[in-house]
Amino acid sequence: MNTIRFQLGLDPRVQAIAAGLIEHTLRSCAPETLLDNASIQIPHRPTHILAFGKASIGMARWFADALADRLVGGVVLAPEELIVPIHPRVITLAADHPHPTQRNIEAAARLRVYAESIPAGDACIVCISGGGSAHLCSPRPGVTLEQIIETTRSFNESGATIQELNAIRKQFETLKAGGLGDLLAHCPDTRVYLISDVIGDDLGTIASGPMMTESHPPLHLILGNHTTPAAALRAQLGTDTIVQTGITGDAQIQGKALAESFLRTGTTTIYAGETTVDVHDSGGIGGPCMEASLACALALAQANETSWMVLGLATDGIDGPSDACGSIIAPAMITASPARHALQNHDTLAYLDSIGATIRTGPTGTNVNDLVLVLKDSEQS
Repeated sequence: MNTIRFQLGLDPRVQAIAAGLIEHTLRSCAPETLLDNASIQIPHRPTHILAFGKASIGMARWFADALADRLVGGVVLAPEELIVPIHPRVITLAADHPHPTQRNIEAAARLRVYAESIPAGDACIVCISGGGSAHLCSPRPGVTLEQIIETTRSFNESGATIQELNAIRKQFETLKAGGLGDLLAHCPDTRVYLISDVIGDDLGTIASGPMMTESHPPLHLILGNHTTPAAALRAQLGTDTIVQTGITGDAQIQGKALAESFLRTGTTTIYAGETTVDVHDSGGIGGPCMEASLACALALAQANETSWMVLGLATDGIDGPSDACGSIIAPAMITASPARHALQNHDTLAYLDSIGATIRTGPTGTNVNDLVLVLKDSEQS
């Protein structure tokens, strides 16, 4: 479990509440937990592992342990901070996110060569999770790394959806849109396991659909974007908790809507989804969880409501371009004027740091939906 780092001076009671909810959530969507609870059929022949995305290490380790002496080898692409030994015959390579780098291209090339070398009589397990689009970077002839980086940056800063971004990535690169599946066509016993970071769990969008050929191998979704994390929080908080999943659109608008829901019902409410931030005209730093959380807290404060706490959590441990995974805000922490200014300039990280609200975990080894919740807290009133 990741070490959760709070700001100095945060109320210990608020910190304890946030820590408990974050730990419970991350435990519920850890790859190992999900695979333990899934009905996985392990091949009974020599087997190879290919894995990429933010959950690749946990997924690959689980399959390596399950395969035991049937494991021939494999290639795993992962965030550098998460890399640990998996198996002597499994190669682990560092890859970057959200913008691919030259080492991503080199890592993807090694994965390609390995995939092509798998004997036709062997089995192959492919583990895919969010972040895999950046990791598995293989430009088409004539497309430069700089073009891919600039396109990714432009789409991310404009508030585009992951579907819109990945549609462009598929045009620029060779291993997306079924490209990896084509390389493995000679290996009929190929099985694909996915953790979704995509609203609606569109299997062709997760990591840009590298295995989505016309006659693709079996695809097993071990965690949908909207299910386990929100359900785990509801179990922790009580069955009367209101849960709304599939939340998309502007983070500030959705944060205000969350506040309105709480003011209307007086009940702990969870929003789960993937909101966006348009920062083209701003030099600020923040992310959708922090924007939604601050917008929600400001709306509650302006309504003179005091019995609440607002928690925002990006389950991968990184909220937008910041090093924070989200924030925890209580009524006494927020001041209206600087909060409004931070939202107007999309500079939520600096403001939330200044009031002691930001939370940091580092990369968590999973990647599903973002969560923003407003907690009924009578001790604040």
